[in-house]
Amino acid sequence: MSTLRLATLDQRHFHLHRTPLLQLAEYMTGLDALCRTLGVTPLSRFVDITALEFAEASRLLPDDAAAPPRADAETGLAWGIEDMAWFPISTGMTTLEALSDHLQRNRPREVSGANHGQLLEALTFCEEQLRPLEPEGGQFHLAAGH
Repeated sequence: MSTLRLATLDQRHFHLHRTPLLQLAEYMTGLDALCRTLGVTPLSRFVDITALEFAEASRLLPDDAAAPPRADAETGLAWGIEDMAWFPISTGMTTLEALSDHLQRNRPREVSGANHGQLLEALTFCEEQLRPLEPEGGQFHLAAGH
């Protein structure tokens, strides 16, 4: 899977966090299996692929195509808030907390080979960024391709 980064949206305030979530991307299949076992939404359901779609569409354009689109005023990207998939932070927190709690007590086979500490750090990072926005009704996604 492509690199993942956390993106948050509170009202119309968009933030794409710089921290790459390498362990989450690398072990997404195993984490999804673990989510199903735990009875929570699979982590991959929170992935937004807008950047990947945009990159692929750009490759289809001829080299002499018009100038690249201007950056969106709110996102600073070539696409806007409405172009991306967004998910309630409350739903994501349920998944992140379930995974964190389970991984703190267990070494599941679904993620064998993972750097356990780095995996927990990535989950903790997401939780710490999302928790303050949860009461505000914030939204998020895991942005692929950045």
